[in-house]
Amino acid sequence: MKYIFSLLLVAAIFVSSEAQNGCEIRVRLDNYTFDTLWFGTTVGKRIVPDFSAVKQADGTFLLKTDKSLEQGMYAIIYKRAANTVYQSFQVWLVEGERKFTLNTGYFAPYETPIIAGSPENEQLYRYLREFRVADAKLDEALTRWRYLQDEKSWQDRVAAEEEFRKFQDDFIKTAKPGLTTNLVSQTLLPLPPASAKPSANLQEEVNARWLYQRAHFFDKMNIATPDFLRHPQWLDRADFFLLNLPPPHPDTTKVLCDLIFKKLEAYPDGYNYYQKYIVNSLAKMSQYRLDEVYVYLVRNYLSTGKATWATPNDVQMAHNSANNMERLFNGLPAPNFIIGDRDNNPHALYDVKAQATLLIFYMPDCSHCRLELPIIAKLYEKYKEKGLQVVTVCLKTGDDTPKCWEFLDTQNFPKEWLFLADKDRKANLVSYYNIKGYPRLLLLDSDKKILFKRSGESSEWQLDSILGKYLK
Repeated sequence: MKYIFSLLLVAAIFVSSEAQNGCEIRVRLDNYTFDTLWFGTTVGKRIVPDFSAVKQADGTFLLKTDKSLEQGMYAIIYKRAANTVYQSFQVWLVEGERKFTLNTGYFAPYETPIIAGSPENEQLYRYLREFRVADAKLDEALTRWRYLQDEKSWQDRVAAEEEFRKFQDDFIKTAKPGLTTNLVSQTLLPLPPASAKPSANLQEEVNARWLYQRAHFFDKMNIATPDFLRHPQWLDRADFFLLNLPPPHPDTTKVLCDLIFKKLEAYPDGYNYYQKYIVNSLAKMSQYRLDEVYVYLVRNYLSTGKATWATPNDVQMAHNSANNMERLFNGLPAPNFIIGDRDNNPHALYDVKAQATLLIFYMPDCSHCRLELPIIAKLYEKYKEKGLQVVTVCLKTGDDTPKCWEFLDTQNFPKEWLFLADKDRKANLVSYYNIKGYPRLLLLDSDKKILFKRSGESSEWQLDSILGKYLK
């Protein structure tokens, strides 16, 4: 009997241990109309569900499993729309805190959560809530510096970096040591020591600060581990290091791509994922001459077999995209075209005589275009006396072309602008100008060589800074 009791006791302990290694999370997600939540992990930007829960009578979801789950970062996954677009928010599983409740909002899960039974998740949500505000200020300062490149924007950037780092340091000081403080420590923004020797001029100061940040950015974050793809913050910091922090020059970005890939070589899953992710991301970008970085990656990784994730079809498609982009590098002449105006009178781009030509490709039903075109009209009044001409190209074709003129009739754009459309689809503009988003802007010099290009909406100050740089 004693022997049987001992076996039962051991079995009970084993079952209890297994249950403790799982989780039991009761979630109330305000304003969430779908009937299922999922629990899983993130692999970079990809969400991987593990198990699910159906909404109960009281409106909550019980995400529960007895399956052994390691301590660490997980994701609560929800449906964003009926067409199965999924989103997620983060959650820790911590020893001693595997059973807890979470009441939060569907639209902004980190803003006003009520958490019971998991102090570590309370800390995580506090950090992510405060991070969003601090990061937005830093991003604005960095963007202004990358556009303006002047003394004031530089000092504003330095101040924003110091404010952001103070936010991180203060959080670590006031929070209880644990997984969240470890995560913050790993992603600290590196700043040169206060004792660093003052620079003699702005460019020296810019270079010295960048070289320090580049050398120390990954001091506390070994990205060649599964945490790189498991922790969204790690991937975001790699993006920040590559695309936000450095000087806005394609040669710098190329070197940083090589550096990150080299660091990831010891973790093949991370290497393959991030390389594919960056290549696909850069395929849609053109400002800061990132199209040149894309072409570099295609020529030096995909075309040489160093991108083991790429299928022959991936390589061919990337090669075609790179060829399209190379035609539009800054300093090269823009492709000429001849298309019609409202009365179908033909006009050639190279017949436009101006100190600078702003070429705009748009769709009349594009919300970003509707916002940006009036801003450009406002700036045109400032720069027309300095030699600016604007050529707009509506990309509706065939029987949809009248929508271009209907849209223009609702606007009050300057009469000096040239309004065109390729009704008969003869110019192949989408391909020749590599148009993947609207509006698509190219600023051309008097010889129609490309000075600047960008896809997507720009703010007024950004457009003003670009026009002011070339039209003085």
